[in-house]
Amino acid sequence: MKLLTEIETVTHCVPDLAREVAAWSSLLGYEVIDEGVLSAQLCSAWGTPAEVGRKYALLQPASGVTAIRFIETGERPGYWPPVTWGWNATEILVEDPDQLARDMESSDFTRFGGPADLYAAPKAPRATQTYAPSGAMVYFTRLLPGGSRYGLHGAKVRVDRIFNVVLGGASLPELIDFYSTVMGLRVSEPIPFTMTLAAQACAAPPDTTFPICVAPLRARNSILELDEYPANTTARPRETGCLPGGMSMVGFSTPSLDSFPVALRAAPVVIDEAPYNGRRVGVAAGPAGEWLELLESG
Repeated sequence: MKLLTEIETVTHCVPDLAREVAAWSSLLGYEVIDEGVLSAQLCSAWGTPAEVGRKYALLQPASGVTAIRFIETGERPGYWPPVTWGWNATEILVEDPDQLARDMESSDFTRFGGPADLYAAPKAPRATQTYAPSGAMVYFTRLLPGGSRYGLHGAKVRVDRIFNVVLGGASLPELIDFYSTVMGLRVSEPIPFTMTLAAQACAAPPDTTFPICVAPLRARNSILELDEYPANTTARPRETGCLPGGMSMVGFSTPSLDSFPVALRAAPVVIDEAPYNGRRVGVAAGPAGEWLELLESG
């Protein structure tokens, strides 16, 4: 049974909430759909009592699909670089990565790669890789009809939804076993992939190949990328009662939290505000220390 059925939210800890919201709104057209301070009820579901009262904002693209949440936590070390295990990149669908790259020159986003095709093919995905104001890695990718190896649909608005999240860990077999055997996803065979920036962050030669796998979630809609990092990488540090730094957790819809096969950090809680809208939520950790926020859809 597939226990992760859709990417719903991605949560980032950021040093400056106002700067992050302004950049995502002005450059990308994302709109704030909810803002305030983290409640004790929500932090109870996460098992993060130290985060109660922190300012946050929840944003969505014009399509209204998926959401990104920024929480103002100040600087938290050990995210990237140097690279640490856990969630490390958010990938978003766009209509025109070349024009977006030009628009970006006068923004708080910093382009470090592209725009370029990801591989040699007539309808290959084309992407621009960036650092958001917080330093988080965000990729903006165009998918042409018939150009996705996984049957994914492309953007419906200029800057659309999150369709891929990238997870890095020390052992790809361990990640594959967890997301296939435990979470019930169909995981692809490993593919060697050269990632120059990742190699630099890992203090590895620039031609280092990283074994990666892809696991489709909802058909034609979203995927999960699993990367194996070199042996000199480490777990992401985290203070007691706090969220992991940087790209903290990914929210997935799941059929039920009853008898979930992975221990939750705390008892599930019903949360009324967006993006939960009266659903139960809980948090589990994966083999690389990544946090999965689970939104009960049943």
